[in-house]
Amino acid sequence: MTSSTDRAAYAFACLRCGHGWEQTYAVRHATDPHGRPFLVYYRDGHPVPSPLTNPTCPLCGAHRVRVLPPGKVTATTAARRYPLP
Repeated sequence: MTSSTDRAAYAFACLRCGHGWEQTYAVRHATDPHGRPFLVYYRDGHPVPSPLTNPTCPLCGAHRVRVLPPGKVTATTAARRYPLP
């Protein structure tokens, strides 16, 4: 079995309550004994389910969550804070 570790960041937006957040994960790329690749995601040193499958809003618990590229939630929050005239 071989492995390497990278970092991945995602932004999330809840379609139910409007909460937005960003999270960074350590991602271990590995292959099983048969040579098939798989990923293991870690948050705070603990393995967690993939953030790309069935994410949950930490505020309201809904699973209606959109996954976005990193920085999108921060950019949207700043735009709301400083609207155009």
